[in-house]
Amino acid sequence: MLSLKIPPPVLAAIALLMIYGCVLFMPVWQFKPLWSVAVLLMIIAIIIGLLSMSVFARVNTTISPFTPQATTQLVTTGIYQYSRNPMYLSLLLLLIAAVFIGGELSAAMVVIVFIATVNQLQIKPEEKVLLNLFGNDYRRYCQHVRRWL
Repeated sequence: MLSLKIPPPVLAAIALLMIYGCVLFMPVWQFKPLWSVAVLLMIIAIIIGLLSMSVFARVNTTISPFTPQATTQLVTTGIYQYSRNPMYLSLLLLLIAAVFIGGELSAAMVVIVFIATVNQLQIKPEEKVLLNLFGNDYRRYCQHVRRWL
């Protein structure tokens, strides 16, 4: 059973609200918003997200973060040869883009909390399920491909 009961995209939306809160209520380390960096990160995030979901659709396996036990195939091709969790990586890049838009460095704390939360409550439980399902194949995959990037 997974520990995280909130879908990661919803968790990312909550984090976006928290980033906005930091910009409004915790202006500690302000900098000029860097829209060009933010837009580039958003484009990369969207591409990574679409590529990762399309691979899952192509092999007809679950995309639900709540049912990793329904995974029918270990996906190690495409974007998954660079990141074991490109869908979560795309959410992370969107949050980092929001920090650049907000122009407030204290908002980076929210990004760190997001990473820690998703690692502990979503990714680690998923990894246990995938290890049970795919054994040594998954173990070898983990040795060659990083969790995030």
